[in-house]
Amino acid sequence: VLIRSEVRARDPGTDENVVWLADAERELRKIPFFVRGKARANTEKFAAEKGVAEISVETLYEAKAHYAR
Repeated sequence: VLIRSEVRARDPGTDENVVWLADAERELRKIPFFVRGKARANTEKFAAEKGVAEISVETLYEAKAHYAR
């Protein structure tokens, strides 16, 4: 059994790749499908603004708090 520890996703705002850690990707899948894309885009935008190369669960929740303001 092969388990990947990270998932690579394209950052829509840049030509760079952002790395989603497996635990963050699992947490993202808990978000309802109809807002999941927006949550992903917002998290990737937040990570790019903060200079974060790997998106962890912590990054996901920090982005959520940031955009909830």
